[in-house]
Amino acid sequence: MKKQHDMTAGVPWKQILIFAVPLFVGNVFQMLYNMVDAVVVGRFVGIKALAAVGASGPGYSLIISLINGFCSGASVIIAQLFGSGDRRKVRSAYITTWKILLLIGAVFTVLGLVFCGPILKLLGTPEDVYPGARTYLILMSAGILATCLYNGMASFLRSIGNSFIPLIALVAASLANIVLDLVLVLFAGLGVAGVAAATVVSQLLSGIYCLLYVHRKMPEMKFSPAEFRVDPEVAHEMIRVGLPATFSTVVVTVSTMFIQAAVNHYGSTVVGAFTVGNKVENICFCLAFAIGMATGVFCGQNIGAGDYERTIQGFHAGIRISLVYSCVMGGLAFVFTPQLIRLFSGDPEVFQVAVPLVRITVCFGPVLGVVFVFQHFLRNVSDVRPTVVMSFAEILSRGIFPFMLSSWLGYFGIWWATPIGWTLSMLIGLIRFLSGKWKGKVQIRA
Repeated sequence: MKKQHDMTAGVPWKQILIFAVPLFVGNVFQMLYNMVDAVVVGRFVGIKALAAVGASGPGYSLIISLINGFCSGASVIIAQLFGSGDRRKVRSAYITTWKILLLIGAVFTVLGLVFCGPILKLLGTPEDVYPGARTYLILMSAGILATCLYNGMASFLRSIGNSFIPLIALVAASLANIVLDLVLVLFAGLGVAGVAAATVVSQLLSGIYCLLYVHRKMPEMKFSPAEFRVDPEVAHEMIRVGLPATFSTVVVTVSTMFIQAAVNHYGSTVVGAFTVGNKVENICFCLAFAIGMATGVFCGQNIGAGDYERTIQGFHAGIRISLVYSCVMGGLAFVFTPQLIRLFSGDPEVFQVAVPLVRITVCFGPVLGVVFVFQHFLRNVSDVRPTVVMSFAEILSRGIFPFMLSSWLGYFGIWWATPIGWTLSMLIGLIRFLSGKWKGKVQIRA
């Protein structure tokens, strides 16, 4: 593992940036999966197809959030073990991750296929959007194991400081996704089904690439069927950290579903505008997420090495970097909102609705950037309960304010629910950090 990024030495802010830049570029290409889907269907199929992709998003995200929650717990433990220098335990954690992840993936593939219809109906998906949304959600659910493959491998590589290989995998897969989108939608005429199939195949390719890299460059990670067993201590810690992380991501996803339900009430044009607004928001602040993740990995490795002072230094560096970036990007996004929206749709009605949505959310970009740092920091030092409380603050605001404010301001009131949730979440994270109660939460040692 000598080629991996050991963050227990070196200048903290440099180490975080070195790790975050490839991660950021990877996040940009990850956004291309759904962004290309949105551009292709929005431009070449129509607003109802775009709304179908957007309406199915929260349902699919609910399933994926469960998988990502476990991957988050696994990556925290692996980062701590890597920082402690125990390579035997790192290997054991890798094997344990795979056995649990395959089980989770199989279960949620079945659940996704069975409950995709009821989920969309629960959200009040408009009738003219429902068939396309159901088709998209069924195909994406059928590809959950492909998603597990990539997310599991990428989480492992990032936890040991390698953000470059997941980047290469995403670049290649995103290019494949673009080609497949054009072929399946423009030439084969498959519409929404075509973009879903393209996304699943691309994720599968990226996961296979990462798996082959690990087994080729790190042969000590290979294991035989006889070794395919769970390490009880490692599994216990992964579940201890992963369950609250899973719960947090599920809570946030459910809160997004509340907003989607409120938006669906206003018809396909507003649903399409909301989809466009979310895409623009994701593009603008994907580096903020990368900075938060890089800060978390830095703190996880150093807390595993028992260096609290360096852990705090890394946290402060992450906050400063995130604030600078989010302020600059938020300002640029505010100015160029019209141009960003036109990337996805030329519909004047969609444009009119989407502009205020984007401009409201980008003004709160610095708050979101700080939230990312707090969440990843707390998870990687194994203090996961506060992240659950942070997530509850978001679901509370998104579950109440969209309906309350929309009753006064119409659909424009819905746009304010998310920034309010971010602000509450940030305050909870700040209080927890200042309390110092996060110290001493790491229980698994070399």
